[in-house]
Amino acid sequence: MKNILPNLIIVSFLTIVLSCATDDAIPVAENTTTPNPTEDPTEDPQQQYDYMLYTRSGSSSNGFITGFDNFPEGDLDIPNLPTTLAYPSISGGVSYNRYTVNQQKLFGGAGYQRVILDENKVPNEGEIIETLGGGSSVVILNDTKGYYTDFNTLNIQIFNPQTFQRIGEIDMSEAYSIPENDANYYNSLYVVGNTLYACLYTGRSFPPFIYESNVGSIVAIIDTTTDTYQSNIFREETKYPGQPFLRFKNSTVDEQGNLYLPTQGGFGLEEDTEIPVFAKLTRISNETSNFDDFEFIPQLSIPSSNAETVINAGFLYVGNGIAYTNVLMEDPETSSDLVNKALMRWVRVDLISQTAQLIEGIPRNAGLTTGMAYNFNNKVQLPVYDPETGESAIYETDPSSTLGTRVFNVTAGGIIYGFYQVEE
Repeated sequence: MKNILPNLIIVSFLTIVLSCATDDAIPVAENTTTPNPTEDPTEDPQQQYDYMLYTRSGSSSNGFITGFDNFPEGDLDIPNLPTTLAYPSISGGVSYNRYTVNQQKLFGGAGYQRVILDENKVPNEGEIIETLGGGSSVVILNDTKGYYTDFNTLNIQIFNPQTFQRIGEIDMSEAYSIPENDANYYNSLYVVGNTLYACLYTGRSFPPFIYESNVGSIVAIIDTTTDTYQSNIFREETKYPGQPFLRFKNSTVDEQGNLYLPTQGGFGLEEDTEIPVFAKLTRISNETSNFDDFEFIPQLSIPSSNAETVINAGFLYVGNGIAYTNVLMEDPETSSDLVNKALMRWVRVDLISQTAQLIEGIPRNAGLTTGMAYNFNNKVQLPVYDPETGESAIYETDPSSTLGTRVFNVTAGGIIYGFYQVEE
């Protein structure tokens, strides 16, 4: 396994899962069919939605937020659209009701900022929750309570989603951490029922983003009814759990309430490269609130993949055991190749049979730059960015299919960093 040090990785969008399939070519073939996934019960079929698209330049955080009253199509000249707002710092985020949350970098600090569309579908800069050290995850429980991370403290912050003001914090002083490591902070938050799961990043400060733990992945359990820390759970032989900046509506939780938790692995960064820790998809049982025996590394059986370093990004669960992730098809020659070359492919994963297939019609992409997958209007939206051709597009596929088609492409205005559905 190559010892790649990806000091250019954009940590806010790292994730995992892996997959298998047939070939790296992109033919148009007959669809394979499976039962349609369960519709999201929180989505009203009569509800009308607007959309927000986040884009930013590859080397700078400067970018744009654009509003749409319909699902975008065709070629988009973002800077010249009348509903585009130039924005000083684009980092992606989550959507809730009528707004999105952006990780807004401020002068002298960092924070989270609410963005809402006006009656003309123009984005407006809203309230800001300032943080001292920045953060990477927001999860909203209901209209009056949400949680976010602040890299300045291990304590988890509580805020009111209606007023967008901090209202308290959860004391995590008794939670497990590794004090001898340079970095300890919660990089991903998940809510399942009355339980908040907080994934600990621990290791060398970045760069070069090396996770170091002799107990594997570390996840803290918090009771959301009392906002108190309960315990820690551990998964041996895994590293770097979670994926920051999940959009609201649990996109990693199945119909039984089990949480599928990506663990990113070591990126081939281990000092002892003969004992690699692969990226794995694990599962936390809804019945026990602990890791069960589920473990999935389907990328290892992709015949057309030459990648020894197992890296994936953008895991999304859509229902009936079907999920999606972006898999590495070949090893990078240098660390910068991980974000500057199209080395990844989107795959459809069957978690029940533990099989996966490449989605035909969707090209390779720089998956560590494109961010998350989405699930709107009973379809799955998959971002693609190819630094060589300049394509930055959203492709769409049906959960019963292994065929994808391009819906829209950003011809000017940077790289897609987030695509969100908000209430009209």
